[in-house]
Amino acid sequence: MSAHDGPAAGPPLGRWQKFRMVMKVVELRLRFVALMAATGLGFAYWDAIWNRYEKWNRPAGPAHAETSDFEHYCPMHPTVVQPSAGSCPICGMPLSKRQKGEETPLPAGVLSRVALSPDRIAQAGVRTVAASYAPLTETVTTVGTVEIDERRLRRIASKTKGMARVEKLHVDYTGIKVEAGRPLAEVYSPELYQATQEMLLHHRNVQARPAGASRALGDPQELVRLAAERLKLWGITQGQVDAILKAGAAETRLPILSPIDGVVIRKGVVEGDYVAEGQALFEVADLTSVWVKARIYENQFALVREGQAVRATVESYPGEVFEGRVAFVEPVLDPRTRTAVVRYDLANADLRLRPGMFAAVTLESPVAEAPAFRARLASRPDAGRARKATLTVAEQEKCLVTNAKLGSMGDPLPVEVDGRKLWICCAGCEVKLKGTPARYLARLDPAPKDAVLTIPESAVVDAGTRKVVYVEAEPGVFEGREVVLGPPSAGRYPVLEGLAPGEVVAAAGSFLIDAESRLNPRAAGKPRTPEKAAEAGGGSTRR
Repeated sequence: MSAHDGPAAGPPLGRWQKFRMVMKVVELRLRFVALMAATGLGFAYWDAIWNRYEKWNRPAGPAHAETSDFEHYCPMHPTVVQPSAGSCPICGMPLSKRQKGEETPLPAGVLSRVALSPDRIAQAGVRTVAASYAPLTETVTTVGTVEIDERRLRRIASKTKGMARVEKLHVDYTGIKVEAGRPLAEVYSPELYQATQEMLLHHRNVQARPAGASRALGDPQELVRLAAERLKLWGITQGQVDAILKAGAAETRLPILSPIDGVVIRKGVVEGDYVAEGQALFEVADLTSVWVKARIYENQFALVREGQAVRATVESYPGEVFEGRVAFVEPVLDPRTRTAVVRYDLANADLRLRPGMFAAVTLESPVAEAPAFRARLASRPDAGRARKATLTVAEQEKCLVTNAKLGSMGDPLPVEVDGRKLWICCAGCEVKLKGTPARYLARLDPAPKDAVLTIPESAVVDAGTRKVVYVEAEPGVFEGREVVLGPPSAGRYPVLEGLAPGEVVAAAGSFLIDAESRLNPRAAGKPRTPEKAAEAGGGSTRR
């Protein structure tokens, strides 16, 4: 063997040795993969592993009481919330059950409720006033025109049979003043002349007839009378008939006389015209009394009635007022203008008011006399109820404090106030009623004559489909309530429904309160549906 030869090769590996060597290599690689996988899982689930570690090593603490998912609250005082059932400490009403976090259903008639701290009230400038009775007058001002009194208008037409010729005009232009019986024109008619001749013939026969003559052919005097009646049908007066009989000669011209004193406002013929029977010749109007017609819109109908005082002014006589009373209101509405005509009569002896003049018409009506309020006056408490020492639940109807219907919050409770037995809806109202009895007892008094319940215009939030006011149910707690109002007058709204006398409303800052209820609807609450109200009414029984 050469010195350059390498060491001698070892003995060749057997099959089993080769297999073990391959498995060791695989084992080493699998360990490396497992180590890498464990490291990755540790990084991925480190938070969960650490949380479990802390939980296992945390010392045991005191046992916690099991909490309920429900709570109990007072529907009239939502700030009263208790974990268990019971009665409201304020009003004594049984508490209602609800799930925690559920919106509080508001009492019937209340749209929203907002609680404000004194600081918030001062910052918002909220000012409150009480709803009170006041006499309101609704004023309607509109444009009118002076027109002819249709009852004093006469149209003179031709009454002669056939065609008649206008021979002469005594009134040859319009605007002339005429007196009753004055001739306006003279017409000629052959039929009239013939009828006049027949009457004269019968009259001559009467004069020529000897006394005691036979009447076999009829009474000539009766024939004269019949002929005269025929002439009267053509417009000839009895005086004209007597004048014809006295003269003994037939007139070829028939004078057309004015039937009334007045002014000729229309002349329909000229001399030489031929006119037929029934054709209008003149129109004469008595202008010593005229009409003033004004138009009112349909939303003002309730404020106008017959006999109502009305006044008008015209530009021709500045500072002068022409007063009268509504004589007629048209029952039909003009579909084009959506207006109806109101008319009143006006004396015009000096003829200063001319038909066609424009007038500014003003109608003033007490709001209490409007039909909507008259209907409610019938249902208002009478004076006898206010003087009774004891009232039944049916007579009182509503709680004097909350204005809620008696029985809607459980059995009504009797209470003695100033020697009178009254009823309240819950025990919480007794303190308020006895604390300020004059404020609440005033709600039993009938409304003063010609007065309506009113609130300031600034207290009303017009939401488009409804009008809302915010009533101060408690100090700092305002409830939104829908009201039915009449038309505003003198800065105040008359109240038809929704408020009682003495209830306090937000007169300034009501829009800020409304904005707060919209921005925080959860705190404002949710109006109670009729079904919910029925359930609450049926489920709350006072022991």
